[in-house]
Amino acid sequence: MVSNKYFKVGPIAKAVLKELVIIILVIIWLIPVYAIIINGFKSNTAVVSTNALMFAIPFTFSAYQEAWSLLAQPLLNSIELVLPVSILSAILGALGAYYLYNLTRSFNQRDRILGNIIFALVSLGTFLPYQATLMPLAILMAATNLLGTYWGLLIAYLTFYLPTGALLMSIFIATVPSYLIEAARMDGASDFNIFFKVVLPVTMPGFISTLIFIIIESWNNFFLPLVLVTNPNSALVSVAVRYFTGGFGTLYNASFAAAVLASLIPLVIFIFLGRYFIRGLLALGGGAKI
Repeated sequence: MVSNKYFKVGPIAKAVLKELVIIILVIIWLIPVYAIIINGFKSNTAVVSTNALMFAIPFTFSAYQEAWSLLAQPLLNSIELVLPVSILSAILGALGAYYLYNLTRSFNQRDRILGNIIFALVSLGTFLPYQATLMPLAILMAATNLLGTYWGLLIAYLTFYLPTGALLMSIFIATVPSYLIEAARMDGASDFNIFFKVVLPVTMPGFISTLIFIIIESWNNFFLPLVLVTNPNSALVSVAVRYFTGGFGTLYNASFAAAVLASLIPLVIFIFLGRYFIRGLLALGGGAKI
């Protein structure tokens, strides 16, 4: 028999292997990103007739200029809607999660039962496909004269993403050491002060993870603005990117350029806040302190 000592991998070899795997995964991820970006600098004919990974010759900005001319207003519309929705969903969801935390840890059995029922309803609101409720929602918006308005779309987004914020934050708040909250209560702090001075600072990576998740989900949402936005001037970027595909042809280079422009805002946010997002995911996986 061959001794196992010949199959042992040293720490240097493990580190090299780990780095090699990471490099391979990064390259695999970057290939389609590179293809999308570089094809936006080609003419429409070049996109059709050349390999997707071939460098743009001739190099032109016309597709990006065309995409920007059509997406500038939808990008602004999306920013004006998505940021308030995400911030409100994360903050109000966190407050709701802390309320559920108190209910489920109450000594009163009635409070615990109520907390479990509310948590089940919040989970239902999170996992219920919004496609299944679009028509009733549109009818409700029309009956209240909110269809096609900014406030109607804001309320519709909050209806779906506020439960998401509450569900995610309830998982993060569950990792907060209970003795911190009990110590604050013994010092006479109110629940409001405990939340903002103890719970929220401790769960800040989780809060930012929730915020980033809601931003990405609401930014990419297609069906809600497709059904609830009736004015073309109020279109969101998730719907506007389809302008380059029509029944008589597709502007492939402009479609690639539009995809790049539509992804810039979530990408920039994730670059600056990504480390908090990773810390939040680690807290979820480990079930320990954040």
